[in-house]
Amino acid sequence: MKFIVNKPIKLFDQIDKYDGLNNILGIGDPHVVKINNQWWMFFGGFQTNFKNNIFTASLPVGEPLSSNNWKITRSQGKPTKAKALAENSVKGSWDAFGYHTPCYASGLGIDGKEVERVYYTGRASNKVVDNQEPYSIGVMEKTPNGWIRHPHPIIKGTKESPNVLEPKARYIEGMWRIWYVTTKQETGKKGYPNYRINYIESKDGISNWSEPVPLFLEDENYYDASVHSANGIGYEMAVCRSTNLYGRKDFPKQGLWLLKGLAPNGTRENWSHAPELVIDAQNGEEWYRNGIGSPSGHYGESVEDKDTLYMFFTGLHHKRNWLNIAFDRIKQRKIPPFPSPFYFTIGKIELKKISE
Repeated sequence: MKFIVNKPIKLFDQIDKYDGLNNILGIGDPHVVKINNQWWMFFGGFQTNFKNNIFTASLPVGEPLSSNNWKITRSQGKPTKAKALAENSVKGSWDAFGYHTPCYASGLGIDGKEVERVYYTGRASNKVVDNQEPYSIGVMEKTPNGWIRHPHPIIKGTKESPNVLEPKARYIEGMWRIWYVTTKQETGKKGYPNYRINYIESKDGISNWSEPVPLFLEDENYYDASVHSANGIGYEMAVCRSTNLYGRKDFPKQGLWLLKGLAPNGTRENWSHAPELVIDAQNGEEWYRNGIGSPSGHYGESVEDKDTLYMFFTGLHHKRNWLNIAFDRIKQRKIPPFPSPFYFTIGKIELKKISE
């Protein structure tokens, strides 16, 4: 695969805030999907109650992915509030501290009827990283009364690797398929990243999952594996690594890589032997220099851009010192961001394919 790589652009920046919304402090982990005739983005948001939830943004009906007119969905009658997909779970629940890394998929459910779902990572620990309780994977399903959360996790870790997270769910060729991460602990200020990506599949997307197949082992340390159709000729997979939240020097190389495969599975031999680096974060712009996460890609739908791959992702700012950031904002006569140990941006990059 060879691409002409355009300059990444910012869509939503935590430092710039979010156009008057006051109930979300930071957002990231975009998953972009077309529903009917409209492109939607599902993303995770850190709320003013210090819990994570799932929110959405959309393009105007009929506008293509080349458009940047994304608008965050607001609560009806409350123009300063971003609308959450569902209420947070009650205290003591397995995901009481929030829902992370949403991934939308539609397909045939348990009764054989079409369903819309959002798979997510549930957090039981009050710490996002260096967590004390394990992460598990859950699911919400759309009903006439809104999005209803399944009461129990559908994927849990093991004694040796208790955390499962970053579900990338797809319904392809009659099967629900999930590529996900497993690890002993989410790495923050201490420890070294130790991640594995597994693949599982199921007929109903809730139960009877196949035995996990390891796709990437700990020595490669990839953190996300997002699959998309390659213009009807096989599939492509975008991978990245756990973002370097605290700017540590002993972290794996940050960036975005692509692989090619004939089938949407977890067999390593099916995918490119050597992932191709398309964004080198270290040599990129400040707003993603500390890492790239949660890639989500689609090719254009028109004749003009059918060979353009639109990749959406989370970028992690290199700048972390709130006082310095606040001072720069004040000099520009702009409002400083909420104090945070790190700052996220949702971005997009256009990759023009020129050869296989």
